Amino acid sequence: ETLVAQPPHESSIMDEENHPLLVHAGEDELWDAVEEGVPGADRTFTVKRLLEEHPTEVLRTLQKRSVRRVAEFLVEDHLVLGRLGDDSILTMGSDSPTLDNPEEAWLRFLGASASKKKQKKGQHGWSSTIPVLAYSIRVENAAAPDQDGLLQPLLKRWQGAGCGMDVFALPAVQAVIDWKWTSYCHNLLLVELAFFMLWLCSFAVFTVLFQDEDTSLSLRELVQTARGRGTVAADVLALVGMAPFLAIEGATLAHYGPRGWASLWNLLDLTTYGLQAYITFLHLGRVTLKAGWLSVAAALQCILLLFRLQYFSRVFKSTRFSFVDDLKEVMHDVKYYLVFLLLVVAGWGLALHILFREDQEEHKEFSTYPLTLLTMVTWLDGDVELDGLHKSHNPVTASLLGVGFVFVMGVVLMNLLIGILTASLERVTDNEGLRMLLSKAQVIDEIDSTLPRFVENKYPHLYPKYLHVLRVDPGRLDHVEVASVWGKEEENEAGTENMEAGEDGEEGKDKGPQGLEQKVDDLKKEIQELKDLIMSMQHTATA
Repeated sequence: ETLVAQPPHESSIMDEENHPLLVHAGEDELWDAVEEGVPGADRTFTVKRLLEEHPTEVLRTLQKRSVRRVAEFLVEDHLVLGRLGDDSILTMGSDSPTLDNPEEAWLRFLGASASKKKQKKGQHGWSSTIPVLAYSIRVENAAAPDQDGLLQPLLKRWQGAGCGMDVFALPAVQAVIDWKWTSYCHNLLLVELAFFMLWLCSFAVFTVLFQDEDTSLSLRELVQTARGRGTVAADVLALVGMAPFLAIEGATLAHYGPRGWASLWNLLDLTTYGLQAYITFLHLGRVTLKAGWLSVAAALQCILLLFRLQYFSRVFKSTRFSFVDDLKEVMHDVKYYLVFLLLVVAGWGLALHILFREDQEEHKEFSTYPLTLLTMVTWLDGDVELDGLHKSHNPVTASLLGVGFVFVMGVVLMNLLIGILTASLERVTDNEGLRMLLSKAQVIDEIDSTLPRFVENKYPHLYPKYLHVLRVDPGRLDHVEVASVWGKEEENEAGTENMEAGEDGEEGKDKGPQGLEQKVDDLKKEIQELKDLIMSMQHTATA
């Protein structure tokens, strides 16, 4: 079959409002746009064939030709709604691209056969049937691991700026993400989280116990004390908790190469690995403990580990706010404005530093340029002390510079920065659902890259040849429109009453004797106009 992609949809796929069951705005439009079952639609294509034969039409083909709707039927709502995770779809693996009876197959998958549709009522409050749509993914081995599947090529393309993150919202890609996430990646990520919590908690215990440690003791002398044994044990446990992540990092680096691997998250990971090894080396080796370098490294590690904890929170719907990702996007928007602010502060600092050249004893805060910059920073924070500026050799100039800095920076530029940051953060959070799909795809690919080949061979059911999707249309569910329950209820009732009153008034005009007389008069006028028209036509013909 020739894989000729249809032209892209003209309207934006991200222009609909969010719904509780939707991962992102526009999800309904994407799923509704897929083709229905047509003759010849059973034929499929592989990822490798698509990439090799049609490299310029990959995304359009995935959007228009990779999924087809095969059936629509009713099921008991409690069989489906309780199985939904972070989105509105369920996925099922199969060795065949088609299902002989989609309804029967899905009912078996949901734990009920066609003969057991009637469940006991009352177990779930009440039971009702809801319409569901069944789809088939036409991409063969889309759920395969690494470069054989669909996710890794798309991730590499996204890293190279060849596509936007909305490609991960395409139905076929979303189905692969859902299958891998619910089948095994969710549980494996929880295992990763357990190892990370071991690392984090062990390091926290180390920092508390190390606070009052006698740094003059050797390692042999240290383990003779209870506190020393605790710090050494915490060191070792922190390394144990870190070990799995080193394996994951190495596997990811091997698959993507240095350029593809060097993301913000991976650089943060590499820094934490280096700091942990450095801290353990200094502590167990008893190297330069009195110099304070271990304390500096431990303080930095505390901050970075807390930031790294958000790597796990960004893929869960209830905790998907990621400070690191948001900071990265916001900083990209305001970086040039921040450079301008730094230049303003640096210039103002130089001006005040040279102005107080003869007053260094009285004004220590301006005696050196670094101290002057620290003073500027405290002024930006609102801790402004202008009283001493007039007690200098240049009181007028110093006072004008101080007041000017407070006005320009504190009143104008900083408020502009707040406005820019707010607008940027709103733009970032608008795509929060898409970013969660992207984060899931990244986590899934890291796990697939790390799993050894024998695991893939031992559990082939984790990588089915074909995927089938069952989707609930959120707009067709029984739900309460909260916005209209309280705020608009009285308004709607008032509008209804006014409309009914207006209709009654209009109808009243046409009823009764007055209405009949009016109609007779209108009819007489129309007859007279018709007579005048006929007479005019006869006069013209005679002439």
